[in-house]
Amino acid sequence: MNPSAPRVLQGLAANLLSEVMPNISTPFGQQLVGIAAMLGMMVAEEFDRAADRLVTENRIVRELLAEGRALLGEGCPPSVADAIAAPAAPTLRVTDLQRENDLLRAALIDLHAAVEQAPGEAARAFEERIWAELIESTRRRQFASRL
Repeated sequence: MNPSAPRVLQGLAANLLSEVMPNISTPFGQQLVGIAAMLGMMVAEEFDRAADRLVTENRIVRELLAEGRALLGEGCPPSVADAIAAPAAPTLRVTDLQRENDLLRAALIDLHAAVEQAPGEAARAFEERIWAELIESTRRRQFASRL
């Protein structure tokens, strides 16, 4: 048997809502069951998309770091070069991909701060690209179901 984590979590959430919640007598208990069910749905969704989201984001952030390094030259923070030189995640395990993402995003913060201080239209245009990616990365994390 090879259980699908998203299907199992979605089934548990549906069972909580349809079978357990009607048998809970207090509003507080019903609220707790409802929250548990919604959290199960959210974890199922994130489990299904996490590796793809992180691979996509890591690629995009690496590209931004390389472009920002070229733009700033000597004015680029050292963390940017370190992040670019760091190897990609050794596996597609979410923990490895997240570790890489954390390193890259920390360098992106440093790069963003340096770009904000840099003069010129090229710096402003690049700053807008960084903001666009930050907005898009937030969209990638939105859930279909909301609490």
